[in-house]
Amino acid sequence: MASRKAPRSIHVASLSLLLAASVQAGVALLVSSTSKVGFAQWIFAAAVMGLLLWGIGRGYRLAWLWGRYLTLFLSAMVLVSLVLGLWKGGLPWRVAAVMLAGLVLPLAATSIALGRPSAVDWFDLRCPKCRTPASRGKDFLFRQARCVSCGNVW
Repeated sequence: MASRKAPRSIHVASLSLLLAASVQAGVALLVSSTSKVGFAQWIFAAAVMGLLLWGIGRGYRLAWLWGRYLTLFLSAMVLVSLVLGLWKGGLPWRVAAVMLAGLVLPLAATSIALGRPSAVDWFDLRCPKCRTPASRGKDFLFRQARCVSCGNVW
């Protein structure tokens, strides 16, 4: 069985997600003694990032769905936290800059890269009948995609 070559958008998404996970692991190590976040929560977050990375590399549609929207949501939440921390004066500018460059931008880049047409093709999300990109699954695990335009399931 011949393997497919991943497009650049998948490489960008994977590397951006890997950078965000690395920065998150570094932050976890730095603040673990003073943080209210438990060790199990850090492990869970790392496991989710690892599963997303694996699923994106394998071309699983469920990983595309979670990777596209979860990273956008997390990017927005970290950005709001940074703005509030800077506004209240409780967050040093250096820490905010590291969090912006190491978490917000890579998470946003992952979401943007997964929305590119080449990523849609990588995850086989383009309807074979009408060529419309699909973002809905027929079932909960997104094993089959469903076209919103023509109703085709593949």
